Amino acid sequence: MIRHAIVTLMMIAGIMNANASGSKDKRPNVIIILTDDQGTVDMNCYGATDLYTPHMDALAQSGVQFNQFYVAAPVCSPSRASMLTGQNPHKAGLPGNASSQAGHSGMPTEKVTIAEIMKANGYQTAHIGKWHIGYTPETRPLGQGFDYSFGHMGGCIDNYSHFFYWNGPNRHDLWENGQEVWHDGEYFGDLMAAKANEYISAHKDQPFFMYYAINMPHYPLQPKGQWREYYKDMDMPRRDYAAFVSTIDEYIGQLIKTLDEQGLRDNTIVILQSDHGHSNETRTFGGGGSAGPYRGSKFSLFEGGIRVPAIISYPKKIKQQQQRNQMALNIDWLPTIADYCDIKSLPAEVEGISLRKVIEKNSNSEHEQFIWKSGGSWAIRKGDWKLIGYPQDQSGKGVLDPDNDMLFLVNLATDSTEMLNLAKQYPGKVEELKAEYLKWEYASADDIPVKRQTFKHKAIGHKIELTKAPHPKYKGKGAAGLIDGEAGTRFHNDGYWLGFEGNDAEMVIDFETAVTANEITVGAMHNPENWIFFPSYIEVSWSNDGSAYTKAVKIAVKEPEQRNNYARQRFSIQQEDINARYFKVKVKNVETCPAWHNGKGNKAWLFIDEVTIN
Repeated sequence: MIRHAIVTLMMIAGIMNANASGSKDKRPNVIIILTDDQGTVDMNCYGATDLYTPHMDALAQSGVQFNQFYVAAPVCSPSRASMLTGQNPHKAGLPGNASSQAGHSGMPTEKVTIAEIMKANGYQTAHIGKWHIGYTPETRPLGQGFDYSFGHMGGCIDNYSHFFYWNGPNRHDLWENGQEVWHDGEYFGDLMAAKANEYISAHKDQPFFMYYAINMPHYPLQPKGQWREYYKDMDMPRRDYAAFVSTIDEYIGQLIKTLDEQGLRDNTIVILQSDHGHSNETRTFGGGGSAGPYRGSKFSLFEGGIRVPAIISYPKKIKQQQQRNQMALNIDWLPTIADYCDIKSLPAEVEGISLRKVIEKNSNSEHEQFIWKSGGSWAIRKGDWKLIGYPQDQSGKGVLDPDNDMLFLVNLATDSTEMLNLAKQYPGKVEELKAEYLKWEYASADDIPVKRQTFKHKAIGHKIELTKAPHPKYKGKGAAGLIDGEAGTRFHNDGYWLGFEGNDAEMVIDFETAVTANEITVGAMHNPENWIFFPSYIEVSWSNDGSAYTKAVKIAVKEPEQRNNYARQRFSIQQEDINARYFKVKVKNVETCPAWHNGKGNKAWLFIDEVTIN
């Protein structure tokens, strides 16, 4: 209701503004081209020497190229939500990836998108390509301000069958205006390009806003044949990745040609950027993209995960061949577009700031600082200083010490590669930035790193057997890692935690002889952004012969008060002196994501670490 009231008021203001402007000075069309998993330097104009990207390079030459442009998240859904709303992902209500399964919501419907703002101000609005910020009627494009939509709603699809294959069951995912459509065997990129060009031609006489979310070079790497041939002598995985980038370039060239043919180019704002850094996932053959000199990649808050190529071109009002080195963010596009389109009224929740002064006058950055929070990591940049809490780096460019690099400080003016941690050298700056971070409404005291726990307890060195196996991707050090005296870090994938998808954790610890104990404790993680939840309960039973066990003693586990926040906790069962050889411990998974979560109904993850017996 609140959103509808805001949009109605904007619509009234927009109609009045459009009438006042008259038809002589037609408002600009706007196209945002968003690529998917494209590396920080993967255009020739950004320094790539092995790619063919003439149309992207020409677009940069026709306007302004940003060299310190950031996304608000290093992963797909929250980056897209932040761009469309002009808010950080937490404020936009989507700090982690939305589900790729129909029936699951994503970004809350009360959030006002740029499409709704443009529509309220007399623009026709279109979404073409990838969506991935909600898969219910209310959270799909037509429910978020778009008049027209064509594309897939989940995170990725096979480009020929248009099926999602990455967790079962396989499902078809291709939609036009809310209705499932079938184009068996037709290449999705060609379908997208055709729809985009048709839309421009059909709306040449009225102002339009198009969100052209190209699903490349995200996996599956399925470039067009002519580009596979062009790069045939290049090694994998760069070969197919490069061919995919040139496939994108081809489509951008077609789009610009259509604008030229329709006489719209001079009066069309074209924005191009990647949604975050390149992927090193197995599904993309472990890499292919490049961050150049920068450390990090997709999922990381090092520069390679959040610093992206970004260009704006508007021949009618923006000078050509311009470079900008100021810090700018994807949340700034919404107010920048509004500024150029003479839209005066924006929702109070918009955090972005118009870049018009930076673009036209090369003024100072509009942002003194910015804060990121993604998965278990967070970062704050203030001026040239940047502090990362619990850094993660999948790029392989450096080694992170889990005990000494939990706080990672850099000065980007002197070391943009982020290879040297200055935290010990500048403790005062660390404390300053920590204090600034903790002022943020989405920060938590639990986000501040503490020394990783170690334990002394009776079970260390004894026999342990898991009666239910963990997921093979998250088996840590195996069962023995649960009683080795070392707790896991903040990250579920650090090799210390054991993960169970949809099923319980159950183990038997054998002391070889009877021991006396009165406290059994299990560590667990709650990280809803990654679909990880505290267990519903923990129970313990014991035996002297390994077959006849006592009735289980059980404790229920309460859901955290702030259910969406990350948390780690140790849960204890205390009992009068137990004298036994075998201890059976069961940690009950909640099994499916709860009703309040955007993945409701999907399998929930349970992650546990050290089990102590004293």
